[in-house]
Amino acid sequence: MLSFHKSQIIKKNEFKKTPGVIKAALVGNPNVGKTTLFNRLTGSAQYVGNWPGVTVERKEGTVRDSRGRIEIVDLPGVYSLSPFSSEEIITRNYILENNADLIINIIDATNIERNLYLTTQLLEFDAPVLIVLNMSDLLKRRGKIINFCEFENIIGVSVVSISAVKNFGIESLIDKIFDISNNKFKSENFDKFKRNIYGSDIENKINKIRYFFNNLGKKFKNERFIFLKILENDQLVISSLKLNYENIKQINAIRISNTLELEEKIAKERYAYAIKICSKIIIDESKIQKTKISRKIDKIITGKYTAIPIFLFIVIAIFYSAFGPMGSFLENSARFIITHGIAEPIKILLNQIGANYVIQGFVSAVLNGIGEVIAFLPQILILFGALSLLEDSGYMARGAFIIDSFMRKIGLSGKAFVPLVMGFGCNVPAILSTRILENKNEKKMAIFLIPFMSCGAKMPVYLLFINIFFPNHKVLVLISIYFLGIVLATLSSLLFKRIFFDPYASFIMELPDYKWPSLQNLYLHVWERTKDFLERAGTLIFGSVIIVWFLQSFNLKFKFIQDSSQSILAFFGNLIAPIFRLCGFGNWKASVSLLTGMISKETIVSTMAVVYGSEELTLKKTILQEFSASAAIAFLVFVLIYLPCISAISVMRKELGSRSLTILALLYQTSIAWLVSVLVFQFSKYFLLVFRRI
Repeated sequence: MLSFHKSQIIKKNEFKKTPGVIKAALVGNPNVGKTTLFNRLTGSAQYVGNWPGVTVERKEGTVRDSRGRIEIVDLPGVYSLSPFSSEEIITRNYILENNADLIINIIDATNIERNLYLTTQLLEFDAPVLIVLNMSDLLKRRGKIINFCEFENIIGVSVVSISAVKNFGIESLIDKIFDISNNKFKSENFDKFKRNIYGSDIENKINKIRYFFNNLGKKFKNERFIFLKILENDQLVISSLKLNYENIKQINAIRISNTLELEEKIAKERYAYAIKICSKIIIDESKIQKTKISRKIDKIITGKYTAIPIFLFIVIAIFYSAFGPMGSFLENSARFIITHGIAEPIKILLNQIGANYVIQGFVSAVLNGIGEVIAFLPQILILFGALSLLEDSGYMARGAFIIDSFMRKIGLSGKAFVPLVMGFGCNVPAILSTRILENKNEKKMAIFLIPFMSCGAKMPVYLLFINIFFPNHKVLVLISIYFLGIVLATLSSLLFKRIFFDPYASFIMELPDYKWPSLQNLYLHVWERTKDFLERAGTLIFGSVIIVWFLQSFNLKFKFIQDSSQSILAFFGNLIAPIFRLCGFGNWKASVSLLTGMISKETIVSTMAVVYGSEELTLKKTILQEFSASAAIAFLVFVLIYLPCISAISVMRKELGSRSLTILALLYQTSIAWLVSVLVFQFSKYFLLVFRRI
């Protein structure tokens, strides 16, 4: 958790504005289009997901204009500024500590009432506030319009209407930001609005707190916000003031309420005022359609008897589209282009110019090592694109809702479904996204389980072996591998439940309306994955191929050799190979491939392309010679479960906040990988006899 610094509260700092630069903080509830607006304003290539909590850390960007520069900080989406989650503390502390010139409060126009609860708290800061109503076009489609003049008159600050997805109203928003920077932001109703939120009892207590601190000679910036937090018994604020026992006793005397608990009373009055505002500014032009289309769809999508079958159908359809006939065609096309369009011409050129055979071997190893990985890129992108469509359409949040009852049985809430599903893309952002889980024990448990979710980097390994051993059953084998990971995660959760389970863990997740996926979001998501994949191929994979080629081309005396079994690589591989003998792949080549896989899982394929053969045909023949079908399955199972990549381990250490817990997670992961791999190899011979008859 972030610390709340005393100096930032009791010291009255003046704004230190850079001439021509406006510092603006973008604040709003989760899932209101905040990140989409940030992308529109700054051109940032940031992925947008359609569930709460996708923006876990703040993002920064710049808007350049002839009138000056706007520096925008995209803060985590929050429902309130009470200290119940890390997102709320991050957002609150940033506003308190960074002296933003402007708070841009983005509100979902289709759900103004709920969003205004946060707005009432933002208006308690000293910084000016600009309200941005997003998705106003959707509200209009429902037969409702907003009286903007009345809204501004009541709330006392400027209001701008936009549609971030359709890029409507962005220029007007930028104009309004510059107007506000020229001190055109306040109206006479601003302070009046603050006083109207709460009843006389709360206002009297605020004045008593103010009088109390005036007598102590303490002055505050954002004093109204701080006084209200004191009344709400916010321990982060109270402890930061370093008050003595007598002072705290006097404050508690002021806090005494004759009716409800003061925190509850303040919250109720905020909600009541939000309802009052909505009743005055929203005009319902059509009362014909009261039931939302999304709710009608949800009767089927999340129905008691239809939810699970539809969920399974969608999963199978995604796998079939990625790895069925279309995916295979794209893979073969990519491999043909890489082999015949790039690799072979380079090899022919080197041969014609009489390049040294060592150089030719090195270039051939690099081209085949990287090419073997890139050949699977089209299928991986289809999978990522399909997941992006599910996220952006609003279905992913339904998945969390559908699976909540099951998740609770294994010690998690439905909200944990989000980072677990993200694990199928990449474990690194999945582990980072566990920050949306307010409960610490649930977060730790989710981090322990995420590595069981097969990340996209393992896909080239699966496809390489499946193409060799099970070419007629690609979809079935792939689904089985993913399903095994889910089963092992479930069984592990039952074990971890005894350690991490918290019976008071809550699950609050908003189900957003269904919407057509944004092409921009789809492009950004797929491009980010493609860029990440290509960067890995150009850095980690390229580097590992060079190291592997060198180690398998020289012996311990650093003499170039033709027989790789005498190489440095074989020496170290043979040291660890006995560990995998019971798994069925106890040879040095498989062992060193798994070692390089700790850098990134794609490097397993590139390493195999180097140590098993320089050409695709040789690679397949060699693997067929050295692996039985049972050993191939056991190898895939081990790759599915064993240690995640170094990047994921680093993030895991940071998020768990404990070296011992991280080591425990890694030891557990590797032990389970070895044990399950052994069991699969020993028993798969019998299953394969049945499987081959399918």
